[in-house]
Amino acid sequence: MDQICLVVPVLPGRTADARDFMRELEGDRKAAYQHSERRIGIVKEAWHLARTPAGDQLVAHMESPDFPRALSMFSQSQDQFDLWFKQRLADATGLDLNTPRRDRFPSSCPVTRHSRQRTRP
Repeated sequence: MDQICLVVPVLPGRTADARDFMRELEGDRKAAYQHSERRIGIVKEAWHLARTPAGDQLVAHMESPDFPRALSMFSQSQDQFDLWFKQRLADATGLDLNTPRRDRFPSSCPVTRHSRQRTRP
């Protein structure tokens, strides 16, 4: 299982937009959000707005059996919800998930891809 943590700076003056985006994901758009995640293979996704001395940050945690495939599917998606999500994220952060940068989402990186291992007591 790939586990990804993404930290994206919020653009100056866009914190309210980022906060509204998070509320919409858990409110009116929750069913579409869940459907999108299932369709692309994300089994867990959580977004948080963090205040830091360097400015506000959106922090995401995602889990997927194949994150590079899920990201590829999402970036190419023309689904109405996915387009809305990508636009809202870009508006708040400047991150364009229609054409994600390879250095931000590597296909294989030991720092961002982890497998859970259970240990027996």
